[in-house]
Amino acid sequence: MNDVHLVHIGNQTIGKGKPILVQTMYDDSLPIDRKSAEELLIRIGKLNMMGCDIIRFSYPSKNDHAVFKYLCKSSPIPIVADIHFDHTLALDAIEAGAHKIRINPGTIGARWKVDEVVRAAKDHDIAIRIGLNSGSLPRKEASSPAKLMSDTALEYLDWFERLSFTNTVISLKGSDTDLTIEANRLFAKESSYPIHLGVTEAGSVISAVTRSTWALGTLLSEGIGNTLRISITGEIETEIQAGVELLRTLGLRKKGIRVVSCPRCGRHTFDTMGFLASVEEELLTIDKDLTVAIMGCQVNGPGEAKAADVAVAGIGNAIFLYEKGVLSKKVKTEEAKDALLETIRNAE
Repeated sequence: MNDVHLVHIGNQTIGKGKPILVQTMYDDSLPIDRKSAEELLIRIGKLNMMGCDIIRFSYPSKNDHAVFKYLCKSSPIPIVADIHFDHTLALDAIEAGAHKIRINPGTIGARWKVDEVVRAAKDHDIAIRIGLNSGSLPRKEASSPAKLMSDTALEYLDWFERLSFTNTVISLKGSDTDLTIEANRLFAKESSYPIHLGVTEAGSVISAVTRSTWALGTLLSEGIGNTLRISITGEIETEIQAGVELLRTLGLRKKGIRVVSCPRCGRHTFDTMGFLASVEEELLTIDKDLTVAIMGCQVNGPGEAKAADVAVAGIGNAIFLYEKGVLSKKVKTEEAKDALLETIRNAE
């Protein structure tokens, strides 16, 4: 087993010693016209500014070829095609310029179909993710589902290596967090291929973030994992936010705004919840390593302001802005958002 196995995905490289990348999956079918595709590109650009490094798209039809090709050529981040069952769709997506394709060799069909996809990926110098979910494994004898997942991934890697193809990423996912953790631990002991982490069908924001943070945080803290997706039944922007925050919490990503805000209580004199909702999306697109505090009363406000690079605290009818713990200005409530963003953009 090599100590380092690097995989290139478009303009990104993953593997040991490389940054952990955040991924999401587009939450709709591909657009059918150029104008909608251009609007989607703008959204991808914003996702990238928020911290998204790779985006995956379902590729259910060859009718998507033209738009998908345009996105692959124009996107600021690598584009992945998600393929199920039909190997000709994988071939079509590769021809369209996909930077990576995701397949489960066990559901593609005959071995020769898998080999054909691998050869095409090799010819076009793109990556393949072998994606195994706990619900789509072959029926084989194994001491545990986790071992079956790991052993199956190793078997498919052997198929690929027999064709001299090694630009491969592995994902072993389940909706059960313990299964996900154990399967990835087993695989990481046997192989140095990069691993994409995730928990499938994790649910709405609260359950998805909680379960994914436990499973992915555990693995990442053990040095396992090279890309991740926090799958949420909700906005993909929230997936990106959660993934970036997880990496920042683990000390694996430094850039970006760290938001500190107090929960509402009977002391609040400033609507921190509404204010944060109005400004958070813009904060996430600012590429500065800063802590920003949003506080709602005289108890926590001034104290948190001292520890933050920039802080806004509502006290009575006034909104106070602090820089490095020093009061810099007093503004009206309706001026607070613009004043905060201006202060952040001017911060050193």
